[in-house]
Amino acid sequence: MGLVLSITDKDFSELLQDFYDVMKQEKREEAAMLADIIDTMKKDIGLEEVLIKADLLTIRYQVMLGELRPAGYLLEEFEARGHVLSQQNEYFYKYFKGQVLFKKKRWKEALRYYEQAELYITEDEEKADFYYKLSHAYYRTGIPALSVLNANKALRYAASYKQQYHLAKCKLLLGLNHLEIRNFEQAEFLLYEALDSQHNIDETSLDLASMVHHNLGLLHFVQRKFEKAVDYFDQAVHATPCSHYLKSLYYLTESLFRVNHHSEAMKYYYIGLTKSKEKKDMVYQWAFAMLHKQFVDCDNFEAVWAEGIAYYKAIDDSDSVHYYSLRMADYYTLKGEEEKANYYYRLAVL
Repeated sequence: MGLVLSITDKDFSELLQDFYDVMKQEKREEAAMLADIIDTMKKDIGLEEVLIKADLLTIRYQVMLGELRPAGYLLEEFEARGHVLSQQNEYFYKYFKGQVLFKKKRWKEALRYYEQAELYITEDEEKADFYYKLSHAYYRTGIPALSVLNANKALRYAASYKQQYHLAKCKLLLGLNHLEIRNFEQAEFLLYEALDSQHNIDETSLDLASMVHHNLGLLHFVQRKFEKAVDYFDQAVHATPCSHYLKSLYYLTESLFRVNHHSEAMKYYYIGLTKSKEKKDMVYQWAFAMLHKQFVDCDNFEAVWAEGIAYYKAIDDSDSVHYYSLRMADYYTLKGEEEKANYYYRLAVL
């Protein structure tokens, strides 16, 4: 284009890069401070390409905060303006739209935008973050081979640029892929490597460590080693911060029921139910209600589980439908009710 940035535009561009870098590392406090500064400075910026980048990074900021409605609204506004985009901004647009869709659990649509974004990526330092998220989308859509391929690609870039946070996340995701295919020994090895990859002790790394502990709990849970699972889920639940608190709390409660620590399980059940109501999280309100019927109020098990699965189906929560339908199918198989078992088996694979 032959344009020369003013000093203000140069400073602003560097600030935007700092903003993006801290968001990729999930450093919320730093991102919040930079967001305020950027919002104040925008009025003095003249170059449209830089302003477009600022608008796109604002969408990315809302994604980081988990504010999906504002992110979606800003994305719609941005699309309505019909900008001509530079290569980098085209990449950001497709990549961040993919992230919004991913957070909404629209995995296949997210994957489509990530695959389009890959055509526009230019900077190698960006590729650890990008290929990690692409790998995560493949993992969520049930394509472990492509998930592992892209996680390993992300791992190489993270190692090359000493991006320790992404290095740990990649090893965590590789561990989950091995867990998915029941390669338990390799999954455990990779999850411990994810813990060892973190050298900084800050809020972001502590939250990631709690995630690893959660998944180590899950590793033992699926092997029915519930005593060990309790230890790991307990570490995850009592970590600060813990961005996946309700999920870890749910598995901790179920694991405690399964090892017959009934009073402790009930303590965490009431905490989980209360917290999910406080957060107005219907997904976990149903999850804890179904857990109660499974282990406590067993007479109402079938009716409540049928309602819960119907709720998850209605909100297109395919992961929950799969998880609970398989267990319901196993339950009816043991009861010798083949017709009901087959219904839930079919529901699990839809």
